[in-house]
Amino acid sequence: MNHKISIQDLIGRYRSGYSLEQDFYTNQEVFDAEFEHIWKTQWIYAGNACAIPKAGDYFLYRILKEDIILIRDNNGEIHAHYNSCTHRGSALCHEQKGHAAKLVCPYHQWVFDKDGTLLNARMMPEDFCREDFNLRSVQVNVTGGLIFICLADNPPDFTPIHDALGPYLQPFLLNNARVAAQKNYTLICNWKLVAENFRECYHCGGAHPEYCNAVIGANLREDTSTLTAAKAAGWKEKGLATTLVEVEGDHTSYAVRYPLRPGVESYSIDGKRVSIPMGKHTDYDAGVVGLVNYPNMWVDAVSDYVWIMRVTPVSPYVTELEFYWLVDEKAVEGKDYHLDKLTEFWEVTGDQDGQLCENNYRGIQTSGYQPGPYAPVEDQVVNFVDWYVRKLQAGLQP
Repeated sequence: MNHKISIQDLIGRYRSGYSLEQDFYTNQEVFDAEFEHIWKTQWIYAGNACAIPKAGDYFLYRILKEDIILIRDNNGEIHAHYNSCTHRGSALCHEQKGHAAKLVCPYHQWVFDKDGTLLNARMMPEDFCREDFNLRSVQVNVTGGLIFICLADNPPDFTPIHDALGPYLQPFLLNNARVAAQKNYTLICNWKLVAENFRECYHCGGAHPEYCNAVIGANLREDTSTLTAAKAAGWKEKGLATTLVEVEGDHTSYAVRYPLRPGVESYSIDGKRVSIPMGKHTDYDAGVVGLVNYPNMWVDAVSDYVWIMRVTPVSPYVTELEFYWLVDEKAVEGKDYHLDKLTEFWEVTGDQDGQLCENNYRGIQTSGYQPGPYAPVEDQVVNFVDWYVRKLQAGLQP
């Protein structure tokens, strides 16, 4: 059972450069405050535009009690609506994804257009004003084929996210890509431990032999400066983005490009290509594009596919992950790529990370846990935790 705490006191005791106190990871009151002041106020990654290519295609994204319909209209625009009929609140869509020419409430058959307009409310009186009962929508933005939503009435400026991620995403042409695979995982750990794990490679040398075989320097024992400089010159000649973007102040995006190990063509167990080059890429020498957007999106992209992880909190001790593998729109399964080889690298690496996160949470729950110091190479973890504490503190201000 959770004990009563003062979140402000917890924040006041926080020391930058040290891990968070136990209650930040285990307490329901903290978790509820995070939902109100972080998840409901920030732009969160919801999914991929290429998953709903035609008018009427939709998918649902559920984050705690909020259930959102992402649907494409007849003009190609993507809308985000609460999955709640404005008559008596029934859920409109029951399937996780599908196609709907109109959104029809299964309870009393109110009919809504894809943009949320109420078209028909049968048997209502003549003076009933349909315009007052359109679907309630949430803010939505799409950049580089990735869909972001914000549950706040007045969301933060989306421009910094677009400017940070857009140049790196553009060559992949994700709006027209193919979702080759999508897999769901449930971890017994706090969502912040997943975020922390994916912001450092301090653990990579001991935990990720496959990843270290693919990425030079991931073991933190190799000097990559000469290779990176040489590769960056070539990438710039190709018009590929190379400018490092750091999370600073209120901004939430991180972007970087770094080299694969010489002789490695893709993120695969054997280092060989797994599909045809994506979008505007013409070879297998674009390195790795690493993108992050706090609080819930991580992207690792190579020349022939894009891997995306979406993080969704369920409770203080349960976190849902969704992995997506995107390939070029012209790629044919069984000819240009094989699913088992396409997904193998990140299934293996993801399983390793999942075990690390669950083990981390198991240890944090014990009476012996106390905040410990981050190593200098964990500076990006410090960046994330500092950002998290600032956002939570700002939301709790009177």
